[in-house]
Amino acid sequence: MKKFLCAILLGSLLFSACATGRPNINSANKNKREKEVTEVVQAEGLAAIFDNDLLDAKKRALGEAQRNAVEMTVGVYVNAATRVEKALMVDQQILSKTNGYIKKYKILSSGREGDLYKTKIEALVKIEAVNKDLNLLGLTAPPMPTTSNLRIGVVIMDHIDGVPEPERISALVLSNKLLALQYKIVELDEIAAKADVMITGNSMSSFNTDQVPGGLVSYRATISFKVVKTGQADLIYSNSFSSGGVSSTRKAASREALKRAAEIAAEDLTRVLDQRLKLFNFIAVSVQNVASLNQLDAVIKGLRNMIEVRSAQTESFSQGIADIKIGAEIKNLPAIAQKLETKVEGIKVKVTAVTNSSITAEIQ
Repeated sequence: MKKFLCAILLGSLLFSACATGRPNINSANKNKREKEVTEVVQAEGLAAIFDNDLLDAKKRALGEAQRNAVEMTVGVYVNAATRVEKALMVDQQILSKTNGYIKKYKILSSGREGDLYKTKIEALVKIEAVNKDLNLLGLTAPPMPTTSNLRIGVVIMDHIDGVPEPERISALVLSNKLLALQYKIVELDEIAAKADVMITGNSMSSFNTDQVPGGLVSYRATISFKVVKTGQADLIYSNSFSSGGVSSTRKAASREALKRAAEIAAEDLTRVLDQRLKLFNFIAVSVQNVASLNQLDAVIKGLRNMIEVRSAQTESFSQGIADIKIGAEIKNLPAIAQKLETKVEGIKVKVTAVTNSSITAEIQ
């Protein structure tokens, strides 16, 4: 009997040691489950009834409801224009794997409606998994805005030996360079009312020497400028350049120096302007107290329906907070904030803060 008990005890100790040496699979699975980010989605599916086969129609309606639940997730992360352009890719790579994105679901209602079978479900969608696959397909990057449609005002004050030069030499050089790139230049008397972007600065041309071989005169000019978005305090770009000018007279040499400095500035400006302006052509919208993906979808649709909004898509959605990036002119920010409180269907949105380039709101 004692030998039997010892054998049992030894076996238990060996089993315990082996168990300790192995990874806890259940624990690992639990941790994996805890990391999954899911959101509640309500969606409906419709299916035509053929030959009075309700069982077949019910199955297809359920499948359509699940697909619509995943498609809603795609819709909040992918811009509408991109969704249309890449429809085949989305259908083949995302929506064809519906079952892999739905953690679980329950049927809220199901039944026949005339020649159709309708099923409404509440599903837990793995939004992180959907977003990850959309990222891999390159579908979540917002479309880059065009900047050539922006109206630009150029005001560079020229001075020669400390005296204002009325010919606007530097401004004309910059304007002509931008016009060649299809930018719209606003006339001087319309700048205050029409300019979306302002390029402002000073250019100083100063006497250098009249001892240049051949009896020529030399001047040195320095141009400094900055680019700002009208109605926005943030600086978009700034720089400073110098160049010399030589001619037979002081007047000609001073103007040549202004022209050359402006040409160097123009080359630099056109090299970086498009990319810099694109960075300032988006508005950040943060919405709190978002209870479900359906509410987020309603906010996204409300934004996209605004005439002032070029594009809208979710950058992140976690713990009831949605960060949305919308393509829109900064000058339209007040109108967008106002409409956000009235144009979102089915839910009440309150704007709590507005800055130069962002809107903060909450669902009540």
